[in-house]
Parts: sequence; C-alpha cells; structure tokens
Amino acid sequence: MSAFSFCSILGQALKERGFNSISLPLGDGGDGTAEIIAHYLQADAVRAKVPDALGRLHEATFYMRGKTAIIELAEACGIKLLKRKERDVLNANTQGMGTLVNHALQCGARDFILCVGGSASVDGGLGALVEMGLEAEIEGGQRNYLLGVKRLHVDSLRNKFSGIRFTILCDVENPLVGPTGSAAVFGPQKGATPEQVALLDSLLSEYADMLQASTGHDVSRMPMGGAAGGITASFRALLDADLVSGADYCLSISHFDERLAEVQAVVTGEGHLDSQSLGGKIPGTVARVCKAHDMPVYAVAGVAEKE
Repeated sequence: MSAFSFCSILGQALKERGFNSISLPLGDGGDGTAEIIAHYLQADAVRAKVPDALGRLHEATFYMRGKTAIIELAEACGIKLLKRKERDVLNANTQGMGTLVNHALQCGARDFILCVGGSASVDGGLGALVEMGLEAEIEGGQRNYLLGVKRLHVDSLRNKFSGIRFTILCDVENPLVGPTGSAAVFGPQKGATPEQVALLDSLLSEYADMLQASTGHDVSRMPMGGAAGGITASFRALLDADLVSGADYCLSISHFDERLAEVQAVVTGEGHLDSQSLGGKIPGTVARVCKAHDMPVYAVAGVAEKE
C-alpha cells in the first residue's frame, strides 16, 4: 500500500467517525519516496527503460522539476521487482539506477535527489557508477562487479559530474562493513546465505580500501554508508554526495512540525514494524518528533513484531 493510499483510507475512516484529519504522505528513502517528494515539489513524471537488478529491461519512472531530478533506486532495480526465488545477490547490481541518472542528466538535471531504499543488490553501487562512467578494472563475468573489481579510475566520472550535486536520502544508519554493515544486516533479506554474507562483507572492505586509495575518503565505518548495498559510500567518496536522513527530509518538505500545532494526535504506519523501524525509518522518526512536542502518536502496521 502506498503512502497516498494509506492516508486516503485512514482519512476517510476518521471522517466517517466524526474526526477531522490532515494527510501528509511521508517516506524515508524507501519504496515510494520519490513519488512523495515529487508530490510536494510538484515535479513531473518521466518514463525510461532501464535494466532491473538482473538485467531485464522494464519501464521506470523518475521525476523532474526544473534542473532537479528525483530518482528512486527501488523503481529501477529494487527487490520489489524480483520474485523471492529470483533473489541472487551475487548476480544482481544497481545498473538501472545509473541508467536513470544518465537519462535525467540528458534532461538537464544538475541537482539529484536519490532515494535508495529497497535495494536488491550488494554491489557497492558499482553497477550504477560504471553505467554512469566510472572506469573500473573488473575480472570475471558476474553482474555483481564487486566480485571482480581490481582497480578504479575515477577522473572521467568526476569530470562528467563536475558541478552536479547529489543528495542521497537514506532509510538506515548502518555502516558499509562489519557486524552491523550492509552485507551482514541486509544481505539475508536479499537472499544471501551466511557464506555469501561473509564473502560480500570481505569484498566491501577491500572495495572501501580502493575507494580510499582513489579518493582519500575512508567510508568503511561512515554512518549511512551501508545503505542500498553500499551505494551511498561510493557516491560519497566519488561524487561528494550528501547523505541525509530520508525521513527527516520528508518531514521537512511536508512542513510536518508546523502542522503538529493543528492536531491532537498523529497516526503513522509501516508494512512491517520492527526494531529497524526506529533506526531511521518513518515510524521511529515521527515518534521522535512527536515525543519532543508531547504529542500522542499511534502506528498502524501490516505486521508488528514485539521487539
């Protein structure tokens, strides 16, 4: 269910029971966030053909307002596009994200807002970056270039995107590597076995060393660097991207704090409410802001875990 559908259904139910409500669709960088931002910024939808995480072409939507492009990784190459039996982190990449960036660049974009939740891959963002022009020495024929990358040549990519700003909206705070890193925490959700998790974490660590050698940036333990299989760490090191909380960004553009003065309670929601919901996602962020304003807040969820 989209944020727009959730707000519409809940708003109608409250109205039928005599309550007035204000609907503010919100996202945190995950599925559907680009459409939400486009709603507040009054951006136009643009369609383009892109490869999904396994390389199959399909139509995806991004948004443009003037020279600002709003792009969602999940729309291009997210896990929602794969059947459960198709999840294969050693054969999945983020090429589709890079394809959308190239399309937006051709449309005149100079300011990119990237929503990166819902990824199907753990490739360090190499699929997207190679598509965008990163020159990398890669051995083997795997779609996940992380398995074969040996050296990076960053000048052509940096020259192509000189003067262009990237803001990445993250829905998690995890670092790139380690026990709370991209592979360890999110790899199993994308189909990785314990052995594959260990392999990917080791490869991400080696890749972080390459990024540091090429750019001078140590992104291995950087907060939010583990989002979307490490694409955030790569974009930070190679293109000086700003990594921000997607939830905080959406609360800001929706003027959430200002609307709080007009209500007596807040209702938020999530498909699966668990401990991760408090680590950068919308329900936890809304609850934090409401607590600071002494405002009651309720959550509606498809599934709610006890811890």
